[in-house]
Parts: sequence; C-alpha cells; structure tokens
Amino acid sequence: MSTIDDFLIAITRKPILCGPILEKTTSSGASSSTKTDEKPEVLLGDKSKATLKRALNLRDLIFYGVGCSVGAGIYSLVGIGAELAGPSISLSFLLCGVACVFTSLSYAEFAARVPLAGSAYTFTYVAFGELCAWIVGWNLTLGYAISAAAVARSWALYVADFLSSLLHNSGFENDLDWLTRAPIPWISEEYSCCPLSMLIIFLCTLVLVTGVKESSKFNTIMTILNIFVLCLVVFTGSAHIRMSNLVPFMPQGVSGVARGAGLVFFSYLGFDMVSCLSEEVINPATTMPAGIIGSLLMSVLIYVSVSLVVVGMVPLEFLGPDVPLSNAFLTNACCSPATQIQLVQDAMDVHTCLDYTCSPIRNHILYYGSRLISFAAMFGLTTATFTCLMGQPRIFYRMAQDGLFFKIYARINHKTGVPTAGTILTGIFTGLAACFIDLESLANAISLGTLQVFTLVNSGVILLRVRSSTSLPPNERCDRPILLTANRV
Repeated sequence: MSTIDDFLIAITRKPILCGPILEKTTSSGASSSTKTDEKPEVLLGDKSKATLKRALNLRDLIFYGVGCSVGAGIYSLVGIGAELAGPSISLSFLLCGVACVFTSLSYAEFAARVPLAGSAYTFTYVAFGELCAWIVGWNLTLGYAISAAAVARSWALYVADFLSSLLHNSGFENDLDWLTRAPIPWISEEYSCCPLSMLIIFLCTLVLVTGVKESSKFNTIMTILNIFVLCLVVFTGSAHIRMSNLVPFMPQGVSGVARGAGLVFFSYLGFDMVSCLSEEVINPATTMPAGIIGSLLMSVLIYVSVSLVVVGMVPLEFLGPDVPLSNAFLTNACCSPATQIQLVQDAMDVHTCLDYTCSPIRNHILYYGSRLISFAAMFGLTTATFTCLMGQPRIFYRMAQDGLFFKIYARINHKTGVPTAGTILTGIFTGLAACFIDLESLANAISLGTLQVFTLVNSGVILLRVRSSTSLPPNERCDRPILLTANRV
C-alpha cells in the first residue's frame, strides 16, 4: 500500500473522506457516499447496528477542549511549576502553548481529512501503520487516564481545603488529612494514597455512561462556571500584583522555563481530546478544525493570564504545591506584604498566613475569595476529569475495531451510543492511579507520552502531503492541505 487511501481502505473499508465526498457524508451523518455492491460493514459485529451518535456542535467541542485543558494545570501545577521556573512559569505555559498551536494545525488537518474516532491513534495508523499506532494508542491511554488521575488528585486537595475552611477547629482536620494523605506503612513510611480522588472518578464515570449529549450539557455548565471563576481570579488578583514578587523573573534562566514547560506540557491535552470526538460531531469537515484550534487558543490565554497574576500576588514560598490559587488569595487576606517578605527573609513558617483562623482579616474580599476559589475549583477540576475520562474509551473503541484490543471495547450501547465497557475500564484504572500516585509524578509521566504522540502526528502530516491521493477522481483528491481549503470555518 503506497498511498493514504490504501491505508484508509484497509482500516475502514471505504476511501478517504475529502472534498465533495466529505461535505456530502458529514452533513448527512453517513459514513460513505460511494456506491458498491457490497453491504456496508458493521464495525461493531454482525448483530449490532449501534454507532457513535453525531450530536456535537462547535460550541460543544470548544467547551470540551477548554474543560479538559483548564484543570490541574492551572489549579495545582502553577505552584509546582513555579518552584522550577519562578515567576516565569507563565512563559512556560506560553512556550507550551505556542508549540501546541502548531501541533493543533496538524491535528486540525488530520481531523478534517480522517473524521474517525481515535484521535492521534487513528492519524498514526493512517500514516505509519499498526505498530506505531499501537504504541501511540497506549501513549494516549497514559495521557488521558493519567491526566484524569492527576486532575482527580488535585480535585481532592481542593475539596479538602474548602472543607477545612468551613470546619476549622471542629476536630475533623485529621479526618480530612486522611482522605487526601492516607498512610500506607507497608509500602513506605513516607508514601500515602488519596482515597477522596476516587470519588470524583466514580461520579464522572456514572455521568459518562448516560450518553454523549447528556454528557455535553453537563460539561458545558461546568466549564462556564470554571471560566467565570478564573476570570474573577484575574480581575480581582491583578489589583494585588506587586512587582517585587516578579523579580527576578527568570531565577533559573532559560533552563528553568524549559523545565517548567516540560512539567506543564500535558495541560494542553484538551485539543487532542477534541479530535477523539470526530465521529460524534455534526459536519466534522469544518467543525473539527475550528473546535481544535479555538479550544487551544482559549486555554493558552487562560493559563498565561492566571499564572502571571497568581505568582505576582505573593512570594513563591506561599503558593505551595497543592492549592496555589486559594493560597495566593488567603495570604494577602491574612498578612500584609511587609509581613510576607519578613517571614520569607527570616525563613519562618509561612503557614501563619495560610490559616483560615487568622485574625484580623486584612481583606474580606480576598478571604472569602479564597473560599470561593476552593469551592469553584471542584467544578473546574470535575470538568477536566470528566472530559479526560470521555476521551480514553474512544481510543479503546478505535483500537478494538482495528483488532489491536479486545473486541468488547468496540461495542456501543444501543440506547446511549456510548462505549460502555471502555468507559468502565477507564474509570477503574484511573481511580486506582489517582489514589496511589502523587501529582508531580503523574504530571511528568503524562508529559513524556504526550510529547511522543505530538511528534508522530506532526510527522504524519508530512507524509500525508507527500502521498497525493492518486486513487480518487481529480475532483475528489486531497492534494492540498485541508486547512487552506477550509476558509469557510
């Protein structure tokens, strides 16, 4: 097989959807417009006629992408990343964003030309064949499942912080600490698990098995609430930025910015998740490119602006690795700038400014804003967990259809249009990972796999353009990049 069309024919039993063919098929929801004496193959087995439902529009895609991206990266990794890059963690987010913008163009072109579920797995299968696709499929499993685990762990920390602000001095502090840091002495004295993180995985899995459109409504509401609170953080916090907190801006130099970028790279996984939904989108030829690029640009703007405001509000020592956004507000509510600097210079315990029982309260807006952030983070991180859990079963679905995974994961529920087996498996695996693996280790593992996936997708686009579609009639060939012809987006 020497052309991209041969690959697609082998995978899907139909030629590549492009040009006039793609416009006809995607608008009607059909999978092929070519005439053949053969009956269309039912990919889910001879006894099943169920397929993924085309029920998503551009708004749904953008909210899914933003919901998946703006999660643990903004609510937790700002603090961890600031330890590596200093105040320039915002540059780390920007650097990742620029790299991902170019990668998103490759994704958009692939998604328009190959509107099938599976994201980078499908794209790599088309370009490089089964072996590379199999590797990418498991890398995506690492990306989605572990990303959901990281976000769930961050969710648990914010829930504990919010409950702590309500129940301080009530005697429940030890119980809350156990829910997020339960000791496991038979493994290690320093090792702990996070039982509370399994709760959000369980709840999101329950919602996901109800159906894609119902899931979309839930995601849209949660994402709107998340964006509203982050905008509130930017507008309220910007009035409390002090330039002294931003100097030196790059304490570790360019290497620090690069190390921070490596840590937060997985934060932009959202646009990859959008491409998983190709078979559930109405008119994917135009909707997919716009959804992928639009969600990424929104995520970049949110990450850079929020991270810059947060690191400018307080010295880095007060952010901490767990709940940096609420810590930034609480520190300014309890301690004056002079007190903050004095505590840092004297190497004293900064938790003096991170106590909800502090008195007097210097700024009630920031004090209650800290509580609001902890409460709202539960919604934002719920959305991120939800969308990451939604993407992974689609990877299993496509791999199972191609014979690279167990056939049970290619079965679609007739009533909901959801790959139920894959959704349940993802929930179980992710819940265990969230409970037993710490946040920083999860982030590093995700970024490694994501980088390899992005590299193969970008390489695949080069091959895609080299292999002209000579097997189709001239008016149906894909000799030019899809993005250049999709200006109607």
